Amino acid sequence: MQALLDAQRQAFATDMMPSRAVRDDRLARLLVLTESHGGEFAAAISADFGHRSRHETDMAETYFVIAGIGHARRHLARWMRSRRVPTAPHFWPGRSRIVRQPVGVVGIVSPWNYPYMLSVAPAIGAIAAGNRVMVKPSELTPRFSGLFAETVGRHFEADELAVVTGDAEAGKAFVSLPFDHLLFTGSTAVGRLVALAAAENLTPVTLELGGKSPALLDESCDLDRAATSLVVGKLLNAGQSCIAPDYVLLPLGREADFTAAVEAAVARRYPRLAENPDYSSVVNDRHYLRLQELLDDARAQGGRIVTVNPAGESFPPERPGRLPRRAGLPRVQQGEAGLPAGVDQCHGRSAATLRPTFRARAVLAQTLVVTTL
Repeated sequence: MQALLDAQRQAFATDMMPSRAVRDDRLARLLVLTESHGGEFAAAISADFGHRSRHETDMAETYFVIAGIGHARRHLARWMRSRRVPTAPHFWPGRSRIVRQPVGVVGIVSPWNYPYMLSVAPAIGAIAAGNRVMVKPSELTPRFSGLFAETVGRHFEADELAVVTGDAEAGKAFVSLPFDHLLFTGSTAVGRLVALAAAENLTPVTLELGGKSPALLDESCDLDRAATSLVVGKLLNAGQSCIAPDYVLLPLGREADFTAAVEAAVARRYPRLAENPDYSSVVNDRHYLRLQELLDDARAQGGRIVTVNPAGESFPPERPGRLPRRAGLPRVQQGEAGLPAGVDQCHGRSAATLRPTFRARAVLAQTLVVTTL
């Protein structure tokens, strides 16, 4: 890895301000890679997950990347242009301007939930800015990571864009390299370790870390409409999205109506689950067991579990000897204004809320029911 970083550094030193044509060529090759191998990436990701809906991969990864590349290419000339800014009087008759310059070699550490999009989307910006890029995809999606490394090697020189594969130890070595900038998407716990490793080299870091994604419903809310929207966001990629809603706050007495609305919304979108090609799996056995343990913990603390299974199916393992990583959709209900310990999600941070009316806020403070999706 150090040799690869040195090679990229040397290449950057020979062209520290790549022209628009050079940057556009790299983005064009990234587009060709995406369009040429999108089906292969989708198949590899599905194999890593046990099953992953092809439509979800196309929508949330492939199309997202294609749109991002197009956006960058359309705006590249404007982004590269220097900009005049005011000059303080005590510096007159001097003039000031902002010149956007590449930083050098950018490292990207991507997670497992959207392995292609979260590897390539940061790379689009880094390449458009004129940088060299090294990517370390997650070890939890090894089939995709291997294919990604192979295809990138066909379309790019190693000193332009390179993919480093390997286990968690390889990831630790990667974030310890003296990059000129490091981007990490993942959990808060791992993000702290990444920041500490980068600090040894005074490497600037961009961290996209964990959090919660609540939905707040008030008395005036259309429950059917809200439930439909929440189910779409929650069941995309089996809820393994950083902004998937993971709990709902609603007025006391509406929980039964909300439960019925969610069940109806799920039945409309997924009348069957076990053999439904559009219903994705949890990424691996460890994460499946983690979710089951959260449900057990919530049940032990008095939470009521409601399983949404429209066709009343059983769920055999996706592969012999494996756990059944597709299952009915559990909901946890808690009758007090506190979260059950079973609330958890991938690594999200944005809140998707329906803002209550001013009148309802005082009421909600007294009558909240927590429902975990």
